Amino acid sequence: MARTRSRAASVASSLIFLLFLKLLPLGNGKADFQVLGPQHPVVAMLGEEAELRCWLSPNISAHLMELRWFREQPSPAVHVRRAGQDKPEEQMPEYHNRTTFVDLDMARGEAALRIHRVTASDNGSYHCLFKEDRVQEGTTLWLQVAGVGSKPRIQVIHTPDRAVWAECTSEGWYPEPKIEWRGQRGCAKTNFSVSATTGLWAVVSRVALQDAAVEGLSCSISNPVLPERKVAKSHLPAPFSRGSQFMKWRLALPLSLLAMGLLMAGVICLFGKCQREVNRTQLMEEIERGGEDPSLFTVSPSLDPDTASPKLIVSEDQKSVRRLLFDQDLPSSSRRFERDPCILAQERFWAGRYYWEVEVGDRKAWILGVCLESVGREGRVPKAPQHGLWAVELYKNKFRALSYPRTPLSPSQPLHKVGIFLDWDAGEISFHNVADSSLVYTFHGLTFSGPLQPFLCLWTHDPRPLTICSVVRKTQE
Repeated sequence: MARTRSRAASVASSLIFLLFLKLLPLGNGKADFQVLGPQHPVVAMLGEEAELRCWLSPNISAHLMELRWFREQPSPAVHVRRAGQDKPEEQMPEYHNRTTFVDLDMARGEAALRIHRVTASDNGSYHCLFKEDRVQEGTTLWLQVAGVGSKPRIQVIHTPDRAVWAECTSEGWYPEPKIEWRGQRGCAKTNFSVSATTGLWAVVSRVALQDAAVEGLSCSISNPVLPERKVAKSHLPAPFSRGSQFMKWRLALPLSLLAMGLLMAGVICLFGKCQREVNRTQLMEEIERGGEDPSLFTVSPSLDPDTASPKLIVSEDQKSVRRLLFDQDLPSSSRRFERDPCILAQERFWAGRYYWEVEVGDRKAWILGVCLESVGREGRVPKAPQHGLWAVELYKNKFRALSYPRTPLSPSQPLHKVGIFLDWDAGEISFHNVADSSLVYTFHGLTFSGPLQPFLCLWTHDPRPLTICSVVRKTQE
């Protein structure tokens, strides 16, 4: 009997203690928590799935919280989960029907976002945000996209100057792959890598052969991201009969004819080089004199704000453009560059000869050039002549012409102001260093299928602008 009374007293004491705890003030009623995620980048293959996990510490329930995965800004987001429901209306267009919320264990605050059909544009940083009432915490995740391209193809090329090259090509890589030749020692090598319209990398690499024998020669291309270092290789059979026949033919050629041919080739090359140099000198002298030839126009194009990416802001006089830290909220337009931070000038050129200058200053990343009015503006801009764009680029301390393949450039002096000369009738677009009037690069033998417009692009969040200058020369009425 006494034991029963003691047990009843104990139960009553416990109930009173629990009631006391309920009556205690709980502050603002909001739990303190942290959001954690993987410490290393999440690697995903092109076309497959990526899973971005994040969780709470301590492991508390997240059933009533809002979860948001986003890129540079919270809205629009990559994916939003609120009150147990997905919110597709708050999602970025490029992720529609490509994401899935994964409830790993929401009772313990563990969740994930699954991205389907991964593309190269998915590469980069993401933010995972947990929100409860007015309290929110987040963490940053990194997604590293990797893609293995096609099997390399090797072909032997004989150039007019009787050199023999082996050329290796492949496409569909991400990020930029590494190229290695094996089987020939001490051979000169040139590598070119170009970005295709889909954001993937196509590779063109050449190696000079010492003779026509290519036995054991191989070209291997590897992806620098994948830990297993997947490598694609291709070997040529030996001996290469076409090369052997070429060598026999060359040896059989009379020495006198060979010497005459080399002499003629040298004279032609020298004449062409001298003629181009004369033409360039005449052009710069003509500009300095104020354009005495009435067919040469020195112009100062005005930028077209309707074509400007939301990442850019144009000055009131429409001569300067600079990069913004955050995108503007602008109405969508088929004329506007949606993704790349690019802009066109208002002027359209159908025929004639035009010259203008752009001040780039000390900006570390930019593109300047000319493009067809019809150049694509939705998504990534394909920057290559075959897509109607002729330009030069400074990016990651590398200066190059956006030819196919890309052409590395080494100006005699740093470029702070670039002169652009368009000769429609001759099919030529050239770029000049205004500081010393030197030629930087020329696109030759072009034909244009429509009107051309000046093109500018501002990589990186450098606040320094690009400015179209008034060409100040000794002018005449």
